[in-house]
Amino acid sequence: MAYRKRTLRRMSPVTRKYARLLGELESVLRKGKNLTEEISRLEFDSKALARARERGAVTDKDQG
Repeated sequence: MAYRKRTLRRMSPVTRKYARLLGELESVLRKGKNLTEEISRLEFDSKALARARERGAVTDKDQG
């Protein structure tokens, strides 16, 4: 949960730093969650390409 600037100003310095750290942590976790789907898709494509190379269906020239 992001804190409003006004709320942060009312906090003590240590609490303010902690609140900002928590906000940053939430942001990083949210970004990581969003990347999961993309990474999964890339992994699937990579495995498919590796299988195609094993079978000789794709050469380095085809990737281009």
